[in-house]
Amino acid sequence: MDSATTTAPGDDVSAGKTKSSPPARYIYTEADMDAFRSSPIKTELLSFVTAMGRSCSSSTYRYDPTQPLTGLSPGMASLHGSLRHMAEQWLLEIPPDEQVKARFGNPSFREWHARLVQRSRPMIQSVLDCHKEHVVNARKMEGATTDHSETFSTDTLQACADAGYHAASVSDNKPTEDPKEEEIIAELTAYLHLCFGHPVRLDYGTGHESSFMVLLFCLCKIGCFGEDRTKSALPPPALLAPVALSVLSQYLQVTRGIQSDYMLEPAGSHGVWGLDDYHCLPFYFGACQLRNNVEEYGPDCIQDDGILEAKGDEYMYLGCIRYVKFLKKSAPFFETSPMLNDISRLATWNKVSGGLLRLYEGEVLDKRPVVQHFVFGNIFKATWIASEAPVAPTRTFINGPGGEECIAPWAQNNVSETRSRPRTPPSPGLGPGTRAPWATAPRPPGSPSQTGGGMPPSTRAPWAK
Repeated sequence: MDSATTTAPGDDVSAGKTKSSPPARYIYTEADMDAFRSSPIKTELLSFVTAMGRSCSSSTYRYDPTQPLTGLSPGMASLHGSLRHMAEQWLLEIPPDEQVKARFGNPSFREWHARLVQRSRPMIQSVLDCHKEHVVNARKMEGATTDHSETFSTDTLQACADAGYHAASVSDNKPTEDPKEEEIIAELTAYLHLCFGHPVRLDYGTGHESSFMVLLFCLCKIGCFGEDRTKSALPPPALLAPVALSVLSQYLQVTRGIQSDYMLEPAGSHGVWGLDDYHCLPFYFGACQLRNNVEEYGPDCIQDDGILEAKGDEYMYLGCIRYVKFLKKSAPFFETSPMLNDISRLATWNKVSGGLLRLYEGEVLDKRPVVQHFVFGNIFKATWIASEAPVAPTRTFINGPGGEECIAPWAQNNVSETRSRPRTPPSPGLGPGTRAPWATAPRPPGSPSQTGGGMPPSTRAPWAK
């Protein structure tokens, strides 16, 4: 990892820290995107995701859904507790507006997201406090050196989870006395705000999921995974695997709740990834987890609903498939999820996980529409000069192009000029929606189909030959 940006709370907080501006966007144009693709920070993030996946197949940790705190660090136990409170309480306290009759996007989500912004600071503060108390200060008092094999007591982890649970129930924005720690909190809260969907567009997608990875990546860099901060190496699998499986499982409980209750629209075109309308990484981590599964389940086990029901809580990939089948039970699985069905024919989980990692890099991290909303600070650091921000649009429409025109408040002075511009007529047929790269033009009625029964050809995983 980049030693210049590796800082930690407590005693480490001033090490190598430089004054920085609040986190901001750096990806506006394709030139910015090219800079991100070749940047050290993209390489670091992808290496982190890869290491998280590989750790899931390690024999040193086995995820037990009945004991989700096992193996976590104090800081990660606190984050797990905050996510648990969000999943259990926030949706109950902010129910969707039943009067809204929209296919996507219940406006009550804006209130939910406003609560996230209000309570993100105490949640992050709890993570840092637990790390300082039980890792930094404890080792300082004991004079201990780095010990990657250290585990924390159940009582310690439960106390930290309770602290995180409580932090998600309060809106305390009182600043700390340490200005350097304030900078870290400001940066981490900015990443947290991007992890759960967009409050204006009322959508959620793999960009928000990746923002959660950015948050975990930054917490890892400042030492909150439980190890003494190192300047060049990722933590060992014993510290990464519990985060990849337990913390992400709890994160999924939150995101699935807001996706279903608030009917958040999938960000981007339906089925671009061919996996899930909203997620990608749980499939990768889950496939890695199954590489060395003791039951010797192969990729084709997803066709057995009995296995999915019995093992879906323990194995992340099987849980994801079970959830997809639950949401789309009105049609056969091979029709609703052709790529997942196609992947099940592969011989090994190694091939599945390798393909999913390439898919994540190519279709998520390398796509500007997905990562353009990333913000960069002093831990997750951009190394290029961003292009000038694009000018805000001066007009929009009700009910899409061709509907009643609305003039933006800041463009009232050039109304006549705006209205005099020719408008591009709406496209016939499917309209301007984003199409999956492998999608073909709609077939006319009665045309032959490769899949039979009048269905369009199935979407094939690029690595499934």
